[in-house]
Amino acid sequence: MNQPAPMATDLRLNTTMLTGATVFQTRKVRLEWTRQDRIRIIDLESPQEQVLADFAPQEVAKASYVGGVYGSQQSTLTLRTVSGHKFRLMIDDAVVSPQPWESVEQYNARVARDGMPSATWWTERLASFGANAKHIGAGKIWLWGVGGGVALVAVIVVIAAIAAAFG
Repeated sequence: MNQPAPMATDLRLNTTMLTGATVFQTRKVRLEWTRQDRIRIIDLESPQEQVLADFAPQEVAKASYVGGVYGSQQSTLTLRTVSGHKFRLMIDDAVVSPQPWESVEQYNARVARDGMPSATWWTERLASFGANAKHIGAGKIWLWGVGGGVALVAVIVVIAAIAAAFG
């Protein structure tokens, strides 16, 4: 398997990690992909910016992105490591973090030049390291919803037809 070349600088995104079953149970974190090809999740709410996770992309057993149908707050990147840890990150509301050495002007120039990596960047890069990575966009979720609605109507029609035949 051909792994991508290491990155020139660390990719650092400030985002939100879901810590419970609802969107109200969250923690502000920084998601990093380092030049050494390490993925780090750092707690921005702790006084010392505690490292919550530090693992190689090869340690990701499964990665999945599910796009939200109601906007970015519903879009999540889920990383499951081979050691059993699960991290759910609201990747679409992320913002690029400034590098420690950057001035405001340097940060603005870098963001204007490099932009923000898309959600597919994460799943494609993890897949190139061997992770089972899936990307499910909002369009596919809408399609599933419409298909489920059509199937439900078909079942109701069949039940109504059977009830009318025997009633």
